[in-house]
Amino acid sequence: MSVIRQDLITKDWTIFAGDRSGRPTDFKKVKEKKVLNEYEPCCPFCRGNDHMTPKEVFTIEGDDGWLVRVVPNKFPILEPGGKTETDIKRSAAGPYLEIDGTGSHEVIIESPKHNDNLCQLESGQVENVIRTYRERFIELSSNKNNKLIVIFKNHGNKAGTSLVHPHSQLVATPFIPSFVRNRFCESERYFNDFGKCVYCEMIAYEKKIRKRIIYENEGFIALAPYASAVPYNIWILPKKHQACFAKISENDIVSLATNLKTVIKKLYNLLDDPDYNYIIDSTPIDQAGSRFYHWHIEVVPQLITRAGFEIGSGINVNTILPERCAELLRATDT
Repeated sequence: MSVIRQDLITKDWTIFAGDRSGRPTDFKKVKEKKVLNEYEPCCPFCRGNDHMTPKEVFTIEGDDGWLVRVVPNKFPILEPGGKTETDIKRSAAGPYLEIDGTGSHEVIIESPKHNDNLCQLESGQVENVIRTYRERFIELSSNKNNKLIVIFKNHGNKAGTSLVHPHSQLVATPFIPSFVRNRFCESERYFNDFGKCVYCEMIAYEKKIRKRIIYENEGFIALAPYASAVPYNIWILPKKHQACFAKISENDIVSLATNLKTVIKKLYNLLDDPDYNYIIDSTPIDQAGSRFYHWHIEVVPQLITRAGFEIGSGINVNTILPERCAELLRATDT
């Protein structure tokens, strides 16, 4: 029998279709596996091909050259504009509103090696990637035009990647979309009703029942959300309340790197390197002191296709309960 669950934060609903199979083999897709070289002469992200990209805006250097490199996206969805809010042009045509497409769109090249994979990187290199995320978040937050900063990774064709070289991206926008604003508003509503952070409450409950926890270390907890929108949906949250990603400490970075690498490696081993996205969901830096919001990473494997019902209703349909996902991932070696 199916069961319907509501997301505590967004109030969105997910139908868990109980009569559909949810074995790991059901989500493994046959895909052509290519043997990748460490260096590809045509790849703009490989070390030695730096002339193929715009000039870097940030690097972490090692003994033999750069370890992590950040460059402006060659085909940006938003481009840098003015430095003050009055520099952005806003106009109306009848009932319609339009603003200049200013912002930032950057690529974080996670490794100089073409054939690397985040879950196979040395732990210190994953730390370098997260450290780079933090530095770029802080830098771009200093521009008052930027209202929201989204850091994300697309892995695999179904996740929207166009280059296999390991990389992630950052987009800074001059507005806050309703999708994000809704999460903020619902979190604030919970805080106003109960005087507590909804994420902290969720973490405390999940630690108590321990049915949906996938991996836990000193600073972070990875779990399968109660109303998971898709199979093997995972959230990674700091255990201590923290609203803004930019506030993570060096100890946080080490702990998060271990947690993120472990979770991605478990997905890699259980589902044979599935396509996935992950997103860092955070407040803007000027709201870093928020008592009601709690930054986190959401991992979204691309294992199913949304069909007409989901698109038309806004209701998610999932074929495997998060408790089962967590059980299988916990049991998967890294």
